[in-house]
Amino acid sequence: MNCLLCNGQVDQGLTLSQILSFQALTTDSVCSACRRQFSPLNRVKTCRLCGRKLLAAMPDPCLDCEKWRRGFPYPFASRSLYEYNDAMREFMKRYKFMGDYRLRAVFSPILKAELRTTHRLIVPIPVHESTMATRGFNQVTGLLESLKLCECLATRDQQKTGRQSAKNRLTRVLAEQPFKLKPDTQAQITAKPVVLVDDVYTTGTTIRHAAGLLMAAGAASVVGLTLAR
Repeated sequence: MNCLLCNGQVDQGLTLSQILSFQALTTDSVCSACRRQFSPLNRVKTCRLCGRKLLAAMPDPCLDCEKWRRGFPYPFASRSLYEYNDAMREFMKRYKFMGDYRLRAVFSPILKAELRTTHRLIVPIPVHESTMATRGFNQVTGLLESLKLCECLATRDQQKTGRQSAKNRLTRVLAEQPFKLKPDTQAQITAKPVVLVDDVYTTGTTIRHAAGLLMAAGAASVVGLTLAR
């Protein structure tokens, strides 16, 4: 098969351990050269509250998280699987903004493996109706295909003012709550632990808006998981 990212050939050679494991084989949709362009964050030291890569002498929690702890009324921590490097930026451009839905297969197996054994309700961050109309899909639920999701969040009925990546930090922090609970869904989350899933953690504002809403609605606890940071 051909790589979804570069269209080169994907090596399907089997290792001895794969042969002897007698387990069902899974094929990667990306060649090894393209896969190496992405930087997993589990190989480096990261902030224990937001998952950002910590450089030498950076405190843990990072300074951003210390500010959030003083201003956000609920305990919250999030982690990410990959660093938002040039390769991830190009992936997001093609998958999210150019609408190449096939590319969900690049990271979907990895993200689902992280969540398959969780005891928490899996709540994806929703997208605005105008985004669904133009893009045709929610990039988060695309990555979570086949998992049982609790889609209890919706965007509020307000004018969309531009995507988050185009806003400056102050605009994001001062933004009104962009989410609401869907009708008759509060009972689904009351006293339940929740994991919020998003594609990219930028400043943490979006995921904390959602976490704050769920905690105020009675969730027992909320943590975050994003593909990239």
